[in-house]
Amino acid sequence: METYANSPSWHRYRQLLLDTFGIPIRHVPIERWRTVRGHELHFDEWRPDGRARGTLILVHGAGGHGRILAPLADFAAGLGWLALAPDLPGYGLTRPSADFRWDYGEWPAVVAALADDCQGPVVLMGLSVGGMTAALAAQAARGVQGVIATTLLDMSDPSTFARAAKWRWLGEASLLGFRWMPSIVDRLRLPLRLAAPMDRMSNHPAMAEYFENDHLLGGLRIPSRLFRTMHTLDVPRLEPRCPLLLVHPGADNWTPTAMSRPAFDRVLGDKRLRELSNGSHLPVELPARLELEEEVTQFLKAVERNEFAGAR
Repeated sequence: METYANSPSWHRYRQLLLDTFGIPIRHVPIERWRTVRGHELHFDEWRPDGRARGTLILVHGAGGHGRILAPLADFAAGLGWLALAPDLPGYGLTRPSADFRWDYGEWPAVVAALADDCQGPVVLMGLSVGGMTAALAAQAARGVQGVIATTLLDMSDPSTFARAAKWRWLGEASLLGFRWMPSIVDRLRLPLRLAAPMDRMSNHPAMAEYFENDHLLGGLRIPSRLFRTMHTLDVPRLEPRCPLLLVHPGADNWTPTAMSRPAFDRVLGDKRLRELSNGSHLPVELPARLELEEEVTQFLKAVERNEFAGAR
């Protein structure tokens, strides 16, 4: 059975984090599988040294998997939180159910089901499309107490969808295909590096090359149905019934902050936006990483005190 512990993909990523960005991964996660909604869900469990203050569920986007969020999981464990990083159906090491039809709506449903099984305070944190996935999951789950996102992209908006594609013309052509030939488009499988600008995940050339060519990332072939259902999902009023923190990378040349503002502005309830000084789509650069860690720390402390810290 493949695991991240024996995966060259993971070991290369870990070395890139250390050599390029000075980020050591101090904790060793436990790899687990659990049946969730019929999927054999793989997730990393990053345990703190003592009793957990709560659970942080990390939600990857459409160009990653759970282990990509290792720097955030390791940091959360250092704060005393249990961090769970699932591979959502179709990605990473998760084995999807036999009847999985690559419907994006399954992603927030899986995250919500995982959250409902947790004890104590639960916070969801999403990177990229995972930000919207986390917000939607918080609306479906019973007791999520906070949402953190690095982006908040409403892919049902045609302009946002087209701008997030590898080339804008490809995004616009895909929208036409979704409308007029959905059954044909659904069967198309493209490597992620052709559907999305995986080389813009990072502004550092070595990390960008890793995301573009790794077999679990840019080399992964995904049916277009996932993206069609991401676009056609009826995004309701964003009312996650808990505080929301948007910590947007300031040098994201894939999805700049302006692309997250429409969805953020529709969020009802407590919310805060912090644009980092720099940071690419994967914000591991300094000082963005330290600013992100500061915001996450304050947010989790506020959840522990059952209050929301920050401006509204």
